[in-house]
Amino acid sequence: MSLAPVMIEAAVAASVDNMVANSLVFTQTDNLHKFIMDPSTTYADPDPITTGTTVNFNLGGIWTQPVNIDHLNFKCHLFGVVAYNENFADVETVFPGSWTYALPFDVPPVAPTATYYVTVTAVDNTGADLFTIDTNFRL
Repeated sequence: MSLAPVMIEAAVAASVDNMVANSLVFTQTDNLHKFIMDPSTTYADPDPITTGTTVNFNLGGIWTQPVNIDHLNFKCHLFGVVAYNENFADVETVFPGSWTYALPFDVPPVAPTATYYVTVTAVDNTGADLFTIDTNFRL
């Protein structure tokens, strides 16, 4: 039995060497094994996040199997309450390999000083979750 890394593991390991310097920590919180988040292509831009800007939450990684994406859901909690909940259409069939997507989030010009908790979930055409990624930032 060989313990050599498979193509997907090798691609993720190679990308860790090129990680983006970012103050936000992104964590893949699902255990579905359909998508492996790549820390080198998952980041916020601009960083740090400030009021009155559009922030792109750039997501990247490797699909481990073919899936039919319907949309990505972007949810932001503030003080334990959902403050923003929007679906971004991304109807596409993806195959095993690299993938990236940028979700824009307009930060209002006036926003309370607090920690904002963000969850991004990819959803397939049957309504099933494909992956979930969490992060947070403070204004």
